[in-house]
Amino acid sequence: MIKGLAKFLGLCLLGLLLLPAAPGWADKAVEPLVFEANGGAIAVLSFYETDPATQADAVKSFYKTTKSFYKTIPGFLGLALFSSVDGVRAVELSQWTDQASYDAFQSSLVSGDGDSKDYEKYYEQYTQGGFKSGQGQAKTSVSLADPSLTTVFTIAEVVSPPGMVSAIPGSTALVQISDMATDTPEQQANLLTAAQAALATIPQLYPAPRTAILLKGIDTPHVALLTHWGSAAEFSDPGQVPQLVLDTAQPDEEAEAVAFTTESHLYQAIKVITPKAEYGKG
Repeated sequence: MIKGLAKFLGLCLLGLLLLPAAPGWADKAVEPLVFEANGGAIAVLSFYETDPATQADAVKSFYKTTKSFYKTIPGFLGLALFSSVDGVRAVELSQWTDQASYDAFQSSLVSGDGDSKDYEKYYEQYTQGGFKSGQGQAKTSVSLADPSLTTVFTIAEVVSPPGMVSAIPGSTALVQISDMATDTPEQQANLLTAAQAALATIPQLYPAPRTAILLKGIDTPHVALLTHWGSAAEFSDPGQVPQLVLDTAQPDEEAEAVAFTTESHLYQAIKVITPKAEYGKG
């Protein structure tokens, strides 16, 4: 009986040794970018114009040269990079604990205080870096250049199915990002009301989004709507993604409908950068 048990244990040990090793990326899962309304956090959207032929390399370059820099900035909550499905836009979405932390970060870049030297180092690497366009070919620089628009928002409302966290995961997520601008703060308030009414119709949609995030511009009359529809692999055709329709007609028949411009594209989340974990601190 003892010999039989020893043989059995030997076979178990051999089986464990023969099991495939865990992949190197198994413990490198990136946390999603989580959103909470009315918590004081702010979101910053930066839009970049891209060329479909170089979009992927430009976004990759931006990520590789900023991922370590952002992780240790005070007040930084996370950053997500998106590439538009049509290849003509890229978006950088960052989240900060409050306006003061974001303002302090921006001031350090201008004054030379804090971590700005690190930023300059990464930015120089970013602008002077690049990718080989093909085997044996010369190395050419590919970058996102400067954003065409950067807007700071408060998080006005988040909607997710019961029991689910309002978040955008680190990759493959299909997200509709719509930036809408009005002429006055009064029209912005009306547009925000129309967007909130549209969010109320989410349960009637099929498929329904995993998360919808409504943002209100702080210093400009912008309203942005981010809608996470799930994984890009779940849609054989991006045209199948439903659209939230905003009714901007005013209850008062004599009042004019809200006039606004919109920049809306369907994006795929490429990477998420989260703050560096501080172990041992409670």
